Amino acid sequence: MEERHRLLLTKQNPWWKNEQVTLPSFERDLHKELLKYMSHKQILAIVGLRRVGKTIIMKQLIQKLDVKKNNICYISFDDIDFQTYTIAEDLINYFLEFSDKHTIRYLFLDEIQKLPSWPDLIKTIYDTEENIKIIMSGSASLDLQRYKETLAGRILTFQLPVLTFTEYLRYYTMPHTLTSNNIIHEYDVTFAEKKERYQELFKTYLVKGAFPELLDVDIQEKDFIKKYIKESIIEKAIVDIARITKEDEKVIYELFRLLSNSTARLFEIVNLANILTVNRNRVSRCISLLEQAFLLKITYNFTASVAKQVRANKKQYAAHSCIVITLLDYPFEAVDTELAGHLVEGIIVNTVDHAAFWRTPQKDEVDIVVKGKEILPIEIKYQTQITSDDVKTLLKFCKKFRCTNGIVVTKTTLEKKTIDGVDILFIPAWFFLLYWAHRKGV
Repeated sequence: MEERHRLLLTKQNPWWKNEQVTLPSFERDLHKELLKYMSHKQILAIVGLRRVGKTIIMKQLIQKLDVKKNNICYISFDDIDFQTYTIAEDLINYFLEFSDKHTIRYLFLDEIQKLPSWPDLIKTIYDTEENIKIIMSGSASLDLQRYKETLAGRILTFQLPVLTFTEYLRYYTMPHTLTSNNIIHEYDVTFAEKKERYQELFKTYLVKGAFPELLDVDIQEKDFIKKYIKESIIEKAIVDIARITKEDEKVIYELFRLLSNSTARLFEIVNLANILTVNRNRVSRCISLLEQAFLLKITYNFTASVAKQVRANKKQYAAHSCIVITLLDYPFEAVDTELAGHLVEGIIVNTVDHAAFWRTPQKDEVDIVVKGKEILPIEIKYQTQITSDDVKTLLKFCKKFRCTNGIVVTKTTLEKKTIDGVDILFIPAWFFLLYWAHRKGV
């Protein structure tokens, strides 16, 4: 192995020379979850959209390790010199030779998808080396999905999402957790006095809250925020998709723009194919790739028939509202317009698990249906005035599916009402995100 490669690896591992590493003190929620699995043999794979903090979380895990420094190795495959199989193999063998084989060793592999044939190398190390724990990261699940069979039983996958609103509040040292199920009383005691501050932070979250590196950026730096999101996240993620799949970057980019322009609304593959003048199967494939790259989320019509779900129109949402605002070059003031309802719906859909929607041939529609032990309909009415018309469709749904509870997400209203035997919680969007985190046990 060349000296320059060894020196570059040493630079990536300053603890070998007893040098201190300065990292952000802010930790993502996933950090604690990963710590629980550090003692298990299985490989830990951290996947997620670009710039959500995968590298930082790996280095924070390194700082928590109470082992010999020579038993920790970090390799970033962002460095083009390391993006060949033989060099990667040499680097890892170099570390394995000087580390203590009789105690646990930790191998951190960052941006693993940039290394050709990486699963074969990882499988060999995992199967032949004792006392080795491998933690790796990737900016897309594309490669992981393709190679899951190769690493079956050897790998546990964790998605690091964009920043949640509760994490965003935690960064700004605002109360962000609920401690009881009596949420209205807790709101009155803990949150009501600062509701204007929460509403202000929620608006900034909509325009820049997805990515840790933007936390300290002033909301007035609009050009920088948009440039960062467009160039560092959207464009690079699409380049990654094209590189892995050999798909045309321009087709993927234009498709994503079209979808973002109709976020939180129904879409038809045929219409998109006609606009892009490409085959409908190709459009369907590109949508799937955008999903796997964590840029897009698709929801299906709520029905017991899987076949009907696949055939029926679907709704789509970008990973975060700030991506839509950037991609379509909306002014930040858009969060105070009618568009905000669609943006907020996207935030909610990306927060809840097992989300669907409900739409009838008569065009009755419920924005979100959460499928779990109980069916829970959620309507997004991001407005200050709520009328009886705003709950009509929700009540129809509850009657048809015998639901006793529903939620209406509002801009400012917080109250509980029983209407036609259905208990409806009216809750501001920002407070809903805290409430939902409490429900999930986050």
